[in-house]
Amino acid sequence: MLKYLAGLTLALLLAAAPATAQEIDLTTEITMDILTPSQKDYLSDFEQKLKNYVNDHRWCDVEFYGDKIPVRMSVNFLSGTDAGEFSAQVVVDAQRRTWKDGRPTQMTSLIFRAMDARWSFSYVRGTPFTHDEYQYNEITSFIDFYMYVILGMDFDSYELLMGTPYYSKALTIAQRSQSSRQAGEWQGQSNQYSRMNLISELLNAQYENYREALYWYFYEGIDFIETEKEMAQRAIAKAVELIADILARSNARSILISMWLESKASEYCKLLEGYGQRAQLMNLMAQVDPARQQVYRQCAF
Repeated sequence: MLKYLAGLTLALLLAAAPATAQEIDLTTEITMDILTPSQKDYLSDFEQKLKNYVNDHRWCDVEFYGDKIPVRMSVNFLSGTDAGEFSAQVVVDAQRRTWKDGRPTQMTSLIFRAMDARWSFSYVRGTPFTHDEYQYNEITSFIDFYMYVILGMDFDSYELLMGTPYYSKALTIAQRSQSSRQAGEWQGQSNQYSRMNLISELLNAQYENYREALYWYFYEGIDFIETEKEMAQRAIAKAVELIADILARSNARSILISMWLESKASEYCKLLEGYGQRAQLMNLMAQVDPARQQVYRQCAF
């Protein structure tokens, strides 16, 4: 594995070294246009606490050695009270850094995007954000959930199904939420986006092909597209075939597959330029994903 030091021996040698670099590089965008001046003032330290909480916490035991996951969280406040009750919608994006010749580059590819329309919480100005694995918290549990999902996907993109422990942590958080006043926000409606539906899909064997596609697309594909193009394109094609298989077997569009198609349909078209089987593959995608048929038809030629 590239990211995780590529060898067990080296990992063991470095295990005793002090760990200073954290795993996630969070940037934020906070919109408070709808709030009153007093409510905005009440939230004056919210953004900095959010960034510090994510960027300073050690989320896993694997040392990333500076190759942090770029994550962006856009929080748009929808309502607030002077008593510290707020609601917001949140967009969470995570990028997967690409590699070349065993080194991370500055190039990235989107690996996760979610638009969460419902996040409500009580905020007490001056109270620190504290990570607690065993207690549900209206603010930090929401953040923890998404960080663990992102870590799971990042790990899946380097080794087949390696993200399971992080998805399991996210599932535990989602389950604890069911005894809170935000239970409905977490559960959501069937066949619609919700945190519970997202993590349920990630741990459902029916969508294992999606997780395998992450590995073939990123580690075997994008990471070698410049140095071993033919091999990399075969891997990307395999990832696309895995997604097509899910679409062919499922009548309902899943959260994960929707996420993939919205971000990757045009990207893998370009990555497969010059690939001998591209037209055949794009025709397959046009059959199983008719909503983007025009994109695939254009790519087939």
